[in-house]
Amino acid sequence: MADQQKHRAAIVRKAIESIEERLGTSAIRPNAADLIRLLQIEKELSADEPHEVKVRWIEPKPKRFNGV
Repeated sequence: MADQQKHRAAIVRKAIESIEERLGTSAIRPNAADLIRLLQIEKELSADEPHEVKVRWIEPKPKRFNGV
């Protein structure tokens, strides 16, 4: 499944690059919504990739009791 997702991400990336190359020319008239949706799809497809997470442990202060 991961290979299929990478393949789909590559196809979406190619579509985005194609639209970006042709913006402003008469060859194709993509609207902003098309480009935005493709960028959203690309982000969703790459969301499952692992990312670095840093964790810092802070020792809690001991609780004080007022003579009880």
